[in-house]
Amino acid sequence: MTQKTTMVSCEIAMITQSIVNNLTPILFVIFKDTFGISYTLIAHLMLINFSVQLLTDILSIKILTALDYRKSGILAQISAILGLLFLSFLHRVIPMYPALLISTVFMAFGGGLLEVMLSPIIDSLDLGHGSSRMSLLHSFYSWGQVVVVLFSSLAIKLFSEKIWWILPLFWLIVPLVSGILFCIVPIPDIAKEEKKNEYKPKLKSKVFLSMCFLMVCSGASEITMAEWASVFAQKGLGVNKFLGDILGPCFFALLMAFGRLLYGIFGNKLNLKRSLTFASLLCVLCYLTAAISQNQYIALLACSITGFSVSLMWPGVYSYSSKQIKNGGTAMFGILALFGDVGCSLGSWLAGMVSDFSVKLPLVTNYADKIGITYEQIGLKLGIGFSSIFPIMMFIMLILRSKEN
Repeated sequence: MTQKTTMVSCEIAMITQSIVNNLTPILFVIFKDTFGISYTLIAHLMLINFSVQLLTDILSIKILTALDYRKSGILAQISAILGLLFLSFLHRVIPMYPALLISTVFMAFGGGLLEVMLSPIIDSLDLGHGSSRMSLLHSFYSWGQVVVVLFSSLAIKLFSEKIWWILPLFWLIVPLVSGILFCIVPIPDIAKEEKKNEYKPKLKSKVFLSMCFLMVCSGASEITMAEWASVFAQKGLGVNKFLGDILGPCFFALLMAFGRLLYGIFGNKLNLKRSLTFASLLCVLCYLTAAISQNQYIALLACSITGFSVSLMWPGVYSYSSKQIKNGGTAMFGILALFGDVGCSLGSWLAGMVSDFSVKLPLVTNYADKIGITYEQIGLKLGIGFSSIFPIMMFIMLILRSKEN
């Protein structure tokens, strides 16, 4: 076993994180139509998901120190497996929404712990080109999202929506394999090594605070479209579920994976901060186009290109922070992940809340009547349009830091 096998195990673990974040959103429309779960409850579910991940980020340093990275990785996979099992079967014992909440908590804990620990493991490996290697790692999250969305959508299309509960059972194979790999590959005990060092002064600097702000914007920009694209395509644009899933979240994930792969190959030749600035501006244009366009295919194309625009954001800010703050270690990545999850929570929750609240306003409903679309459609468009505030703020922050190297 070598460092390359360690990187492979981390890449498979990143797919686990993608599964626990992206499988449930594919099923949201089924939950709404079959079990009567409203957009507000769906938004609360997203909020709870990333709130648990946020809490896990806070506790991660203590968990990693107490258990070490190997045991923590195994624990994360077990939690993900339990969450997927609960998603399949728990609704047969208790009402659907509480069952979703419980499964979400377990999946979120597993995903949150992996989120914190995988990046510092990769950052510690002696394989060269840190930012490119980090982007390659995070590309597996995107490739995982592509496969999850594509396979799950095809299965539902071919065998009907009634088989949705089988999908979590199929996908738990990935955390099972990943958990076994974490038992045998070499895992550096990073937390133990870091006990000797003190990073708090560096992590209280204005530079690091600005990195945290960028992570909030990155998380919101990425996850809002990733989690709402399926619902937006079907209910907001009137596209059928299969086509909506393929042209919405699947193409989104595909272009996000492609963008991260490109940066992983050519990133050492590009200026990271300029690339992030361009990405945030493109993201703004995509969100606004998706919300404003009356042509459903142009809107879907904008949803897809959003994936490319956000591809660099999360791993890019990680790498940018690693360059700005030397030896930040587990503490730095844990805090950055925390703020990233704050953005994920806020972005997804606000999109759902704005969608539901806006249709109660006479000005909005009158405009919907005028242009000939349903109240549900205009609500979702406003929710997506409002979400452009996050890449706008990211763009402004990067411009304000333009004088830095």
